[in-house]
Amino acid sequence: MTTFRSQRLETLLGTKITQDDLKWEHLERLKAAQVREAADLDYKRLYGTQPSDRHKPGGDVAAMANTQGGLIIIGADEDGDAQLKDLPGLTLSDKEHTRLLGLIGDHVHPYADFEIIPVPDPDRDGIGCYVIAVPRSPRYPHGVLINNGFRYPRRNGHQTMYMSEPEIASAYRARFSLANDQITRIAEIEKTARNRFATYGGAWVTVSLVPNLPGDMIVNWDTFGSFKNDFQSTDPVVLSRGGNTWQRIVPGPRCLILDTEVESWAPGSDSVKGVTAQLYTDGSGVFGMHVPDVNDQDQERRPCRVDEKWLIVAVLSGLRLLAGYARDYAYAGGDALLRVRVGDSEPLSVELGTTGPWGSVRLGEFSRPVALAERAAPLDGLAAAGTSFVATAAYLVGDILRAFGHPDVLHITTEGRVAPSRWGPHQEAIASWAKASDIETI
Repeated sequence: MTTFRSQRLETLLGTKITQDDLKWEHLERLKAAQVREAADLDYKRLYGTQPSDRHKPGGDVAAMANTQGGLIIIGADEDGDAQLKDLPGLTLSDKEHTRLLGLIGDHVHPYADFEIIPVPDPDRDGIGCYVIAVPRSPRYPHGVLINNGFRYPRRNGHQTMYMSEPEIASAYRARFSLANDQITRIAEIEKTARNRFATYGGAWVTVSLVPNLPGDMIVNWDTFGSFKNDFQSTDPVVLSRGGNTWQRIVPGPRCLILDTEVESWAPGSDSVKGVTAQLYTDGSGVFGMHVPDVNDQDQERRPCRVDEKWLIVAVLSGLRLLAGYARDYAYAGGDALLRVRVGDSEPLSVELGTTGPWGSVRLGEFSRPVALAERAAPLDGLAAAGTSFVATAAYLVGDILRAFGHPDVLHITTEGRVAPSRWGPHQEAIASWAKASDIETI
């Protein structure tokens, strides 16, 4: 289930739009303010039970999914100017909930994500409203089955209209071109970020993320101050226990720039070391982490050896930061294209290794100037930093390890589990982190 996020609607309601958070008092806020219907907000008294009404819940969900997403509040009355005037509600029951689920699922194709949230009135037993939360859909356009054919609705202000044939054709073209747009975007932002740490040699692990449903974080004094307050005392690195807090957080060109270590504080300097991130207003982002060379110091002209545990930590840390920002600050959604890059901005021979009480040991067969891995995953699952987040990291790290000629990763699994026994001296710390994050261990 995709979490619905909308900065505008959350501000109007005064809460996040989840089953745990949304209460009757929040709907009363809309009534008190006489909030008008809009492209992302629709009021319905109820959905009838006649055969001619069967497609209507699906049509409203498809319209929201085809536009910008939004809320459908059932049990609400509007006036002649489409403003919310009353909340008479309706009877909340498992039967009605199931009926709505069935009608929407049967009539919308392809399937659109949505969630039906019952919001009871505490002063009237069994009475309340249903709020249908519909995220903007990457599978747009969605058709609704009416009689024996499909029509494609979308929101136009507070009204619903049907798309013309040219609009439908353009929508399908946009769906199929989306993947190419993400690939172009991820290469662009990765190159920009790598230029910032080009002067600090050694191996860098770079994690990049581009959502297929971009957001739009507004950066001004208020939002930047709130963002800085949230992040300035946080440690972006998994298992580092507070050793990598952000030293510098500044606005950049359509992005926010975060650094844990700055190479120079001189005016105009933009070279960094340690950990850095560029978080873009559309929800895209790049996380870079410098990883130590664990090769024996007495070897000359040796490749830079990257320890596999540092690689895993960097990927977990990058995914956690980028996905959380994209969903919760930029309000992006859908699936995310992910890329992990191991190497330097300048040609450098890199190999894979592992460390233990005996020292550093090489893994795999190859040394490379760079290794790449790409995957796609639902943004909401990544931002939750749970099982699917660990599974995605395992797939990405596994692809990197195989690029160096090593079969697979054993510290985390593609089932989303963590194996503390593989983490050596970090065993206790990784087990504690997994428990706190509700991640299964093996």
